[in-house]
Amino acid sequence: MRIHPDRVRATLHGGLSDATIARLLACARLNERLDAWFGAGPVGAGDAPAWLLADPTEAVCRAGAILHGRAIRSVLTGPDVAALVAAIGREAHALGLRHGAEAPARDHGGDLAGAIRRDGAACLGAWLRTRAAPLRAAILLALPPGLAGAEPSDAVDAEAVMEAVARSFTPQGDAKAGSGV
Repeated sequence: MRIHPDRVRATLHGGLSDATIARLLACARLNERLDAWFGAGPVGAGDAPAWLLADPTEAVCRAGAILHGRAIRSVLTGPDVAALVAAIGREAHALGLRHGAEAPARDHGGDLAGAIRRDGAACLGAWLRTRAAPLRAAILLALPPGLAGAEPSDAVDAEAVMEAVARSFTPQGDAKAGSGV
């Protein structure tokens, strides 16, 4: 199981460098102890979609981009687009553009990248509440501490959004293999 480096840093010592954390996370024996410390059990390959286990933060950004697609389509100037792509990633930006026409207008309070991450995390959290506890625990531990546990600001169809995220990670025509349901 993958645990976010910031969670390891907070548990062991706040002053540890990124390089030290990376070396510690590469140690199998420490990973076993961290799993025990965080109470994380093993997640079976059939229990979790590979796309989600590989990079849950990217899944959060993609979900948020779908939700804020209309606002993403309104970002037109080069420097603003570049800053948004740097904050959420190229794939999430492209996914938001593709879903922008059907996305309802959402308030982002002037911080579109922050709203994408926050609402994407809330959507993922709502979706995870319908999944098995070991999967939920594994994904939440792999997310940065600020993203885990976000509450949805309004009603979203988490199942539909996460299905669209799954399709964005899988080759065309193979969406069922990536959905994990």
